[in-house]
Amino acid sequence: MDRQMTAERMQAEYQRGKAYNEGIGLYEAVRRNERFFEGDQWDGVKTREIRPITMNFLDQIGHYKVSQIVSEDVGQQIEPFLPDETAQQAATILTQSIDRVVERQKIKARHHELLRNAFVDGDAALYFYFNAGKETGFGGVSGEIEAESLMNTNVLFGNPACRETQRQPYILIVRRRPVCEARREAKARGCAEWESIQGESEGIYKGDDEQNDADSLCTELTRFWRGEDGCVRFCKCVGRVMTQPETATGMTLYPLAYISWKPRQNSYHGVRELDALINTQISVNKQWTALDMQLRSNAMPKLVYDMRKFPDGWKPEAQTIGIMGDVREALTGVAGSMPIPNEATSITQNMLETAKNCAGANDAALGNIKNPDNTSAIVAAQTASSAPLSLTRLAYWQFVEDYTRVLIDMMHAYYGIRTVKVTDKAADPLTGADTELTRLVDYDFAALPVDAMDLKIDIGAASYWAQNLQTATLDNLMRAGVIPSAADYLERLPEGTVKDRQGLIDAIRSASGQQAAQDMQGVPDGSALGEAGLMQAAGRVERLRQAIGTRQPGTA
Repeated sequence: MDRQMTAERMQAEYQRGKAYNEGIGLYEAVRRNERFFEGDQWDGVKTREIRPITMNFLDQIGHYKVSQIVSEDVGQQIEPFLPDETAQQAATILTQSIDRVVERQKIKARHHELLRNAFVDGDAALYFYFNAGKETGFGGVSGEIEAESLMNTNVLFGNPACRETQRQPYILIVRRRPVCEARREAKARGCAEWESIQGESEGIYKGDDEQNDADSLCTELTRFWRGEDGCVRFCKCVGRVMTQPETATGMTLYPLAYISWKPRQNSYHGVRELDALINTQISVNKQWTALDMQLRSNAMPKLVYDMRKFPDGWKPEAQTIGIMGDVREALTGVAGSMPIPNEATSITQNMLETAKNCAGANDAALGNIKNPDNTSAIVAAQTASSAPLSLTRLAYWQFVEDYTRVLIDMMHAYYGIRTVKVTDKAADPLTGADTELTRLVDYDFAALPVDAMDLKIDIGAASYWAQNLQTATLDNLMRAGVIPSAADYLERLPEGTVKDRQGLIDAIRSASGQQAAQDMQGVPDGSALGEAGLMQAAGRVERLRQAIGTRQPGTA
């Protein structure tokens, strides 16, 4: 760097980043989209006469699209460019170490949250940091990689016109933290001004306006940049207090993975798909509210009475009503109801269906077709409907590869020598079959040949078939005679569908065997028969054997 990093300089960069986001309307759009997606769609409306109705189809569209992407299990497979023994062992160790971090930090569970934020807000980020004091579970070894999900309002790129994370001149991570935590960490790092750290409320981030004491939170800035040696450096500040000075990490990649739902030209912020649907959502809500008012006001018959005979008014809850004079002259009547025009409901329904069609979440995509028995039609319709999500799915896979490379870089920089579990395959000298041997070895992660690693992302088979669809398909195959026995049918049912499934299978096969044995007792002895009799007996035995495979419980 050409000059020393200071808190004032970081605050100036922070203000420039905020100004860019405010210029494209990011903060206000994020507030609005979060409210609408969560169902708070009548914000600011105060009335006693109207009961506003919310028909939140945004939530249905968003969760459908996110589920279509995360339904496939994503796994990392690391392969070396050169297939030598050292590089292959390093690839095996890295694969197991990455799986451990992903499991302990619940990163796969975060995928749904990250994609949901990307759909609603346009972008999402996954931030990694090394917690040196965290126990790892291995004796004498401390320090672990931790992950944190960030909203796009909390990530500021040094070059906002470029959306590639690793090409940024610097990155600012913005985090809202309790003042007590920021002071404690600054004091532990030797910051002389830790007591001067104060809280503030900017009203930018989600939940700020819900704090009982807004001053209990402060805005912490973490700045990452590359030094002249190509290694990543970082520092932290809160307000005008530098809580952590410039620190070298030994990493070559920024510890951040960033994903946009749809890329935007010349901006690192993506397109918010919810923006195009909100006006339709407002119109649908208003129309359903108007229909409800019409129904409550005019759709039910009303009682008409003579006010001269009932000067105190009509009390519907009264069991007896007293009048002056002849009760036969107490004139009352019933006014007919005003029906709701069919056009009113059809327009609203057509608008709702059109909005879903434009968003790619129509009835065919959701499985709501008129012929549910035709499973092939369901598969074809849903496959065609999910095709527009292919670009977002590719971005999601690239996001997984990006954070996997970050994890490898952090292990190379921070792990040092650690005990790892290595699983090798060896041939059994007696049987010749491959067996797995597990052993513990001390491995120096600083010696990892990071540059020689080729990262490959394997996408597992999607759990496309829901349990009810699997069960329905098996029922059809059973009725058609394709599945030979009830035991075979039970073996193919989804896990957890039938309690003690294996016990039931064993009971069915045992009953079938006993019945077959009883049938065999009726076969005459071949010594008492002639050649023709032996042929008849053999034919009967063969027919019995064939019947055993197709016999079902309760059949004779």
